[in-house]
Amino acid sequence: MHLLVLFSGISAIFVLHLHWYLMKKIFIIIVAFLGCSNLYGQYKDTAFIYTYGGIQNDVCNQIKPTNDGGYIMIGTSNSFGCGNTDFYAIKVDSVGRHEWSKTYGGLENEEGFSVTQTFDKGYAFVGFTDSYGAGGYDVYLVKTDSQGNFQWQRTYGGSDWDFGYSIQQLPDSGFVICGLTYSYGLGNGNVYVIRTNKNGDTLWTRAIGDSGYYSVGNSICVQEDSLYGIVGNKTLLNSEDTSVYFILMNDKGGVEKHITYGGVHNYFGNSISEAIDHGFIIYGSTDSIKPGKLDEMMIRTDSTGNIMWLQDYASPGIGIGRDAVQTSDNTYISVGTNNSYGLGGYKMHMQHLDKYGYWIAGPSFGGTGNEEGNSIALAKNGNVLFAGATSSLGYTTGLNDVYIVRLKNDSIVQNYTLSLYQYKDTTPCTLGVPLQEPMIVAVKVFPNPVTSLSTILVQAGIGQEYYSYNLYDMSGKCILQKMPLQSVAHGQYIAHIGKGSLATGVYFFVIINQIGLSVATGKIIIE
Repeated sequence: MHLLVLFSGISAIFVLHLHWYLMKKIFIIIVAFLGCSNLYGQYKDTAFIYTYGGIQNDVCNQIKPTNDGGYIMIGTSNSFGCGNTDFYAIKVDSVGRHEWSKTYGGLENEEGFSVTQTFDKGYAFVGFTDSYGAGGYDVYLVKTDSQGNFQWQRTYGGSDWDFGYSIQQLPDSGFVICGLTYSYGLGNGNVYVIRTNKNGDTLWTRAIGDSGYYSVGNSICVQEDSLYGIVGNKTLLNSEDTSVYFILMNDKGGVEKHITYGGVHNYFGNSISEAIDHGFIIYGSTDSIKPGKLDEMMIRTDSTGNIMWLQDYASPGIGIGRDAVQTSDNTYISVGTNNSYGLGGYKMHMQHLDKYGYWIAGPSFGGTGNEEGNSIALAKNGNVLFAGATSSLGYTTGLNDVYIVRLKNDSIVQNYTLSLYQYKDTTPCTLGVPLQEPMIVAVKVFPNPVTSLSTILVQAGIGQEYYSYNLYDMSGKCILQKMPLQSVAHGQYIAHIGKGSLATGVYFFVIINQIGLSVATGKIIIE
């Protein structure tokens, strides 16, 4: 059995109990594989499934409860709007009935990742744009009123690529945003933090990272109004290993602490939320048990980021952890994407975990196609909602639709009935975009020229689940064929290419999507 790599800051008590931990994990994994339906056979619940969208691709990246008892969602659509893709916001009531939906963006590409309800009962949405801004992709912030009507927008960034992935409103009505920047900082990609006033005007920005590393901030939460907990990933560029990257920052932009959790294999941090005791809940993925194949993973820390425990959730296939929250009874709910269960490929996968992160229950929902689970919302009435996307026949009105599963109780059970509600959005569809048109992606290679090991980074469109690349020499001979790229969240996919036995010279790569179409090309120089 592969032992978990011990992290910096782990306590001696945890080390002494590691053997007990692993033995208990073996039991839990076996129980999980058997399904455990007999443990919950006496309890019935209804899984209410809601889909929203148009004739092309629509996805929800985050869902949050609203003060009126309903929910607000933000994602991306190319069914509607005025460009290729646009922010797609949907407001629903307490039982998922559609109230309004809006798109925001320009003539090119926008993708929405995070939302916060504002003190004036409106909303602030963040993501990225290449319709507006200083150059390439830029962080894109849109402010609306309570009905989603546009009030103002702001962009942040420099001449290179810059992305916004998470937003929170602060007590002074301003905002804090985290994401990724290539325009600023020392590394080949840095954590990007932006602090604004209530009108979106910049108060300060920070680029956090080290030379020779790729660092990204995927999620931010506010601790006691004046401290920000940020989680993301940090990758050494001459290594294929990625660690979870945790940053504790004060409201003046000072870094109080930064630490990595990881080891020999890959650890990805995709979301962070505050626990009842003011510690942090980090959810993501690791391939520490099955090298090259990810499993969902949770890290629990104290209020300063010191690790208390880590749990990974092994499954036969691939599991990608997206979001987790703590419930009022000190247990946890998580959501992700997993291809181990269900009828089709990937399914939306939920888990109910005890106070130490051990598995209690966890069904998967979906049809004959693919589903993804991206976000959780806990309501005051005890309902729990899971949001993402689906491509299954019978669920969608297009290629991919926003996909919501609502349970009336935050104890996820195995024995349930399904109730499906579909909403075909009536927002006018974008003209001049053929159905199933392949999304052209943007690609970076860094460092380039390659001296030892470089990273290929693909910024992809929505509705795509898999990418690979071919590498050709100057004569047109294919040197590497169908080399897979790995998803690292927010529509980004990476692969590492080493100098190895490749001769010095110029090579060309072709990025291929899951249906075999070429969507991007580029040049790599081997020194």
